[in-house]
Amino acid sequence: MKHTPATVLVIDDESAVRDLITRWLSADGHGCAQAATAQAAWEYLQAHDVHLVTLDIRMPGDSGIDLLHQIGQTYPDTSVIMISAVEETQMAIEALTCGACAYLVKPVKRDQLIFHARRALERRQLVVDNRRYLRRLEQRVREQTVAIRRAHEETICRLLAACLWRDGETGMHLRRTGLLSELLAKGANWPASDAEDIRLAAPMHDVGKIGIRDTILRKPGKLSPEESEAMKQHTLIGSGMLAGSNVPMLQMARDIALAHHEHWDGNGYPAGLSGHAIPESARIVAIVDVFDALTHDRVHRPAIPEEEALAIMQKGAGRQFDPLLLAIFFSQLAAISRIARENQDETAGTESGGRNLIPPWSGEQPAQPPMPGTRRERP
Repeated sequence: MKHTPATVLVIDDESAVRDLITRWLSADGHGCAQAATAQAAWEYLQAHDVHLVTLDIRMPGDSGIDLLHQIGQTYPDTSVIMISAVEETQMAIEALTCGACAYLVKPVKRDQLIFHARRALERRQLVVDNRRYLRRLEQRVREQTVAIRRAHEETICRLLAACLWRDGETGMHLRRTGLLSELLAKGANWPASDAEDIRLAAPMHDVGKIGIRDTILRKPGKLSPEESEAMKQHTLIGSGMLAGSNVPMLQMARDIALAHHEHWDGNGYPAGLSGHAIPESARIVAIVDVFDALTHDRVHRPAIPEEEALAIMQKGAGRQFDPLLLAIFFSQLAAISRIARENQDETAGTESGGRNLIPPWSGEQPAQPPMPGTRRERP
C-alpha cells in the first residue's frame, strides 16, 4: 500500500518502546522524533509541524489523555494513536471519543502499528484536502458574489443614466452618494453587508425624477410653488418604481427614494415623518445628498465652499437632519474629502453637456471606526 512520508512524534516514558516504534515507522519511510514526557512533547508540537503522534496513556506528569485534549484543541490536523500497557475499555472509549484514530495495547505488533499509522495519516490527508477544497470553493463563491454585485452596480448605474440624460446631476454624484452613504453607515455601526447595500441603494434616491417634466428638472432659476409641488412627486414616483421587491437592497432603495426628503423635525415631505419614524437609510442619504449637492455645481446654482456647506448643515442638526448621524458625518470629514477628491465630476470624454453619465462603478472605501455611543437600528 502506497503512502506519503510524514513527520511522527513518538511519546512514551520508556526509551525502549520509543526506540522500537521509531525504528518501525522510520523503516516505513517516516521522519520520527521522540519525547519522554507530555511537557517535552508539547514543546516539540509548538515548534514543528507534526502529522502523527503515537501517545502513551500513562506517563509522569500530565497523562496521555490530557495531552490528547490539548492536541485536539490546538492542532486538529495532527492524528493521534493512543498506546496503553493495559486494555481498559472505558479509557479506550474516552480516547476515541476525544479524537484518537486508534487505541493499541502493548506489546504492539509492527504490522498492527504500521496499518493504523497509515490509516490515521490517510484520514488526516482526507481532512486536510477537504478543508482546502472548501476554502477554494468559498473563495470561488466570494469571487462570484463580488462579480454579481459589480454587475448589479453597473446595471444600476446604466439604468440611472437614463435619468441623467434629463437631469443636471452627474454620474459621479451618484457614485459619491453611494460611497459616502456607505461610509456614514459604517460609522453608525451598520453590519458590513448592510453598509454595502446602502452603497448600491443610495444612488437610486432620485430615480423618480425620470417622471418629472424637463421644464422643471432643467429650469435654471427658482421653481414656482406649483413646480416645487410637482418636483416633490419624484419621491412617490421613485418609491413606486422600486416597490414590491423581495431583494433587501431594493427594499432599502425604495425607503430611501420615498423618505430622503423627510426632516427630523417633521417638516419634510412627502409624508411629514419625523425622528426615528424616518428609515435610517433615508436619514443617512439625506445628509449625504445635501452635502454633495451644496459642494458641486447644479443647474440652478454653482457650488459653494465646503466650509460654508458644513455651516449650513450644522444649523440643520435636529431640524432637517438626525443630529447623531450628522455628528458622525462631521467626524468623518477627512474620509469624506478624500472620497470627493477621488470621484470628481468629469468634463472631458463625457456627453455633450459635460456630464459623465456612466462613471467607473467599482471599488470600496475602507471602513472607518464608529463613534462611541452610536447605535445601529433594526430595519
